[in-house]
Amino acid sequence: MIAFFTWFLVFMRAGAFLVTFPLFSSPNIPVRLRVALAAFLSLMVAPGLDNSLDVSSMGLLPLILLIFKEITLGLFLGLICRIYFYAVQLAGNFISTDIGLQTATLITPDGAEVDVPAAVLNLLATMLFLSLDMHHVLISAFQQTYSVLPIGSGGLSIALYDDFIYRVGRIFLLAVQIAAPLMAVSFLLGVVMMMMGRAVPQMNIFFESFTIKLLAGLIVFGFSLNLMAQLISDNLKKVPQDIIEVSRLLGGQ
Repeated sequence: MIAFFTWFLVFMRAGAFLVTFPLFSSPNIPVRLRVALAAFLSLMVAPGLDNSLDVSSMGLLPLILLIFKEITLGLFLGLICRIYFYAVQLAGNFISTDIGLQTATLITPDGAEVDVPAAVLNLLATMLFLSLDMHHVLISAFQQTYSVLPIGSGGLSIALYDDFIYRVGRIFLLAVQIAAPLMAVSFLLGVVMMMMGRAVPQMNIFFESFTIKLLAGLIVFGFSLNLMAQLISDNLKKVPQDIIEVSRLLGGQ
């Protein structure tokens, strides 16, 4: 009975983890498949855990609170995995604003309707995520979280709050770093077009700038994809360690 409750609590955390986990949270993936993956992951993780937590002697309310805590921990850990994908999408929004593609949208694999540059960067991040085998590494990191965040433990702290604020701030910083080449080109073109408008008042700079910014932006975007991919992959490799660090903070370590 204790082993079953241990598996069930791991299943709650794993299921919530997959709800916000990159790729597996996509609406294109059937719910039954996600439930099966969570159950299989729980079967792999639960036998190696300490079964000293006797939930059979708990009342109904403490048990419900324990289940709710495990679900909350899983959702939070999955959210940490998605932070860099949010940064990639924000960078795409910056790029689309600078080169004038705000009205052109595509559907990403996770079902979101975003600007074309954001969709391209999202697909790039997804391919890098799979090619680097990060989905395997993150599942391994999820298993390691139980060594610093056992079942029934976890709580809020000032250190966790500061760390989360720092990670949220990193979303904006990383987005600016990814979109920096396009933002720089857009700024320089804006200065050049402003000077041309002053030198040649007869030219309709307002309409001419749209085409020039779009063409220049697409060219720079194509040439800088390699640099963007390197920056994205370097940050994706940090995700497993981020999960463990956040788990330590949740565990009060």
